[in-house]
Amino acid sequence: MRKLIYLSILLALVAGCSQKSENNYSIKGDIKGLNDQFVYLEKMGETDFVVLDSVKSTEGKFSFDGEIGLPMQHYITFDELDAEITFFNEPSEITITGNTDSLQKTKVEGSASQELFEKYQTRLTQIRNQQRDIYYKYQEAKAGGDKEQMTFYEQQYMSLDSIRNSYSDKFIKDHPKSPVAGYVAMRFSYTYDLDKLKEIVSGFDPSISESYYVEQLNERVAKLESTAIGKKAPEFTMDNVDGEPVSLSDFRGKYVLLDFWAAWCSPCRAENPNVVKAYQKYKDKGFTVLGVSLDRKRDDWLKAIEKDNLTWTHLSDLKGWENEASNLYGVMSIPANYLLNKEGVIVAKNLRGEALHEKLEEELN
Repeated sequence: MRKLIYLSILLALVAGCSQKSENNYSIKGDIKGLNDQFVYLEKMGETDFVVLDSVKSTEGKFSFDGEIGLPMQHYITFDELDAEITFFNEPSEITITGNTDSLQKTKVEGSASQELFEKYQTRLTQIRNQQRDIYYKYQEAKAGGDKEQMTFYEQQYMSLDSIRNSYSDKFIKDHPKSPVAGYVAMRFSYTYDLDKLKEIVSGFDPSISESYYVEQLNERVAKLESTAIGKKAPEFTMDNVDGEPVSLSDFRGKYVLLDFWAAWCSPCRAENPNVVKAYQKYKDKGFTVLGVSLDRKRDDWLKAIEKDNLTWTHLSDLKGWENEASNLYGVMSIPANYLLNKEGVIVAKNLRGEALHEKLEEELN
């Protein structure tokens, strides 16, 4: 009986160890020129980086061991270096070699996901380099006042944009079982409308449904669905410039342009005169603007309000991209806006220039 009990325990331990080894990773680093210092292994959390492990390097060498499920981007950071090494970690034996003088050229071996990502990134870098060269040529044409050449380079730049987007879309479709494809989709998710995003997410294999990136994409689908045209705008409360709480529902009974912006955002500041013009034209017809700032510095926020003559209600929690209202609405780029009717229902999104005036004319007249 004792032998049977011992055998059962032994088998359970062996099974447990065997199951654990399937998720084990081993990372060995060798960075030339690295002083003895603490090295950190991190991953992205909900709003910030999370430290998973730390070790002290010896003559540039360090190692990490642990468990991971599906492949995910991890980061190696240093106490005394203002730089990081980004790579896809996965259950494997991974070696990282490089030099402190050129950490961006660090070599990562042993991660199939990293190898796949580097292939994708190589082509993407080629396209971006072409766009950079065209941008410089555009600036030269602009300095010389050559409008014909400016138009030519604009068209070339936009054509490369289309090539880049098509390449990324194809990469995602060609690798439905790889979290790397989920990562690429998440990087470009701000460019996708709801239907496109649903199509992409539905194309992933069920085997990566629990990937961090696919989960993030599903969360974005839910946010876009909750802020789709025809849906009641999600409620939120935030402090105004005087530190007093203001709720979105306080403006019920008026048409409201919910405007996400920031003092540091050049396109936002460029659009502000158009919003001011619309506000002045329609404010006596039941229209107002509610500005939500993604600033972190209060002084910059207040100065921009005054300088741009933005005389409507302004809110901010001064959390930058972690702004609670912008996250609630799934805002990933600014300027962004939502036009709400008197009942708080979203009737239009991201109205710019003359389109804002045309929509307000249609709704209010």
